[in-house]
Amino acid sequence: MSRMARVMHATRLLDAQFTAPGTLLASFERPAGFDFEPGQYVMLELETAEGAQAKPFTIASAPSDPLLQIGTRLTGSAFKDALAAMAPGDAAAVSEPLGRRVVPPGAAKALFLVGGVGVTPARSVLRDAAATGSGLDVVTVYGNSDQGNIPFGEEFAALAEADPRLRFVHVLSAPASGWGGDTGFITADLVRERVPDFAERHTVVTGPPAMIEAMDRVLTDLGVPPERLTVERFAGYR
Repeated sequence: MSRMARVMHATRLLDAQFTAPGTLLASFERPAGFDFEPGQYVMLELETAEGAQAKPFTIASAPSDPLLQIGTRLTGSAFKDALAAMAPGDAAAVSEPLGRRVVPPGAAKALFLVGGVGVTPARSVLRDAAATGSGLDVVTVYGNSDQGNIPFGEEFAALAEADPRLRFVHVLSAPASGWGGDTGFITADLVRERVPDFAERHTVVTGPPAMIEAMDRVLTDLGVPPERLTVERFAGYR
């Protein structure tokens, strides 16, 4: 759909909070009748120093949440600077929901291979599973740099404590002393060890191009078939 033909809905910022250093969770007013499925995305339009711009963002909130949330890493671009400078009440616009549900209906088990703010589709799925009591069994293998740079870390710990079917495997590339979990990067061997039933799960990989390229090798090594795989590339990351 062209930008000229895209339906846009007026909204306004309600709140913005950092979920990790340099990673912002922005909460917007949810337009009336705005229905979506976990994993879909929107085009968010803002006025920037370079004029009006629209960028794609996965919806980080669940369909049952009363507001519309997006998470992003601040990069210093004109768009991200404008987003970071917004105050509650400032105007924006969002498109109709775009894309697809990342975990197909009927799937009983899912596996997310994600890093950093690329976890936003998983957050939507996890919050939806917790809110609806769907019974979806989800393992999220989540790569980050260190303990202080895990977006939504506290929220995810609370979800896992409340429901043992929502499990996280944290993989840190440069952890501070005292870390007792996995280190390095997400590999096929790590997935085999930590998620022995990976072949029974629908695998979802989301993130910027570099993350997708790295996970392509992991997926090939694991032999994940196309019918059990969803890959979402975060284009236009800046």
